[in-house]
Amino acid sequence: MASLERQFAVGIAGLAGASLLAGAATRFTGKRERARRYMTHERPDGSFVEVDVNIPPNARRMVLLDSGLGMAHEYWDWVCEALPADMGYVRFNRPGYGLSTPSKQYGLDRHFELVQELRETYVGDLPLVLAGHSLGGYLIAAYASLHPDAVKGVTAVVMIDATEVVSLRHSRRTEVDRWSRRSMVMEQVYSGTGLSVFRPALNVNKQYRPEINRSYTAFLAQPSTWATAGREYRDAMTYPELTELACPLTVITAENNVGDNAIHHGIQARLPLISARSRHHFVDGSDHESLLSVPEHAGEVAELIAGEPPAERTGSKQSRPGKSRQVADSAAEREKELT
Repeated sequence: MASLERQFAVGIAGLAGASLLAGAATRFTGKRERARRYMTHERPDGSFVEVDVNIPPNARRMVLLDSGLGMAHEYWDWVCEALPADMGYVRFNRPGYGLSTPSKQYGLDRHFELVQELRETYVGDLPLVLAGHSLGGYLIAAYASLHPDAVKGVTAVVMIDATEVVSLRHSRRTEVDRWSRRSMVMEQVYSGTGLSVFRPALNVNKQYRPEINRSYTAFLAQPSTWATAGREYRDAMTYPELTELACPLTVITAENNVGDNAIHHGIQARLPLISARSRHHFVDGSDHESLLSVPEHAGEVAELIAGEPPAERTGSKQSRPGKSRQVADSAAEREKELT
């Protein structure tokens, strides 16, 4: 019996050691490959921001892409590939992600400064679309709404299954909030022990090109990724509601959601109301992650980014006239029940 127990202990220790070694090796090779593939932008304070910039010789317009919570900028890969030849892009990792220098105190004002800096450095006078996914959708719309003169030169804002901060605040201290906080702490543990290398939290089906899959797995294996995600989640609870946007707005919503679809769709239906020139579009068969990670869905997103901005508020082709308001009212009632 003692011999069996000893063998079991040795086996567990061996597995733990192999996991730790795999995590360390993945982080090391991933960081080296990331530094080789992407460049860093040095800021006036001496910190660095990881960026990926593509400006075609015939570029007539640009898009600046802001990522979601815990997501690397390469999550936009299929979207960028589907953009028309005359449209360049700037995508980046916020402080604490990838090669970007961590920042203990970030917040909206500092994010606005970063976005403005990237615009001035890489976009210049070219017409610009601002697009963001998840938390990045809120952040980019907040920049356009709250930062002085931000909409000058901006042809449209595109919010892709974006975070709605009022609903996020209403979820505080609910089971959803407790689960979100616990999951980010556990992901720090998984990444530190190397377990996330074998089962990443995102891009589970590895739907990108092999080099992007490797890069993103290494990104998720960094405990700092989840520490930054936790900080951003807490910060988002304090962000102001967006009430007015002085430029065209496209809201793109995933058809399927983890949880109650009616609540999710109703919450998303509020977002187009901040602009007088808006549209709301549902991507058939999509979920929150597949909007960017599945080529078919990403191509539809790219088409909406590059297409003509809405001239006036219209209903989604999928939502059917009058339904979005009913769903929004239903969602508001359900939220009251939850809080």
